Amino acid sequence: MEAEPIKVIVVMVTTANQDDAAKIADHVVQFRLAACASTIPTVRSTYRWEGKIMTDQESLVLIKTTSDKYLALQEAIQRLHSYKVPEIIAIPVAKGLPPYLEWVCRETS
Repeated sequence: MEAEPIKVIVVMVTTANQDDAAKIADHVVQFRLAACASTIPTVRSTYRWEGKIMTDQESLVLIKTTSDKYLALQEAIQRLHSYKVPEIIAIPVAKGLPPYLEWVCRETS
């Protein structure tokens, strides 16, 4: 049986502020859990929490990594994150520029 090929994923994480986003981004790249982490400083999030509709300003981190790094990445984010239940969502990359995808794989190995 052949091993499953390594797949590039994008992991989305919202944070309470830019400082928290930078802390997570720096950590995951430093420890090769991700090749790149791009931070969008301000997003407006509307969500339901404990029965109430909430609206907050948050920061969004887009983390480029591989599927084999996901569990370690998720654990690191949970340790660093200030939220009780942080948004950590992985989206598979269906297509991409081959040299870029190869770079993501190299930088996370």
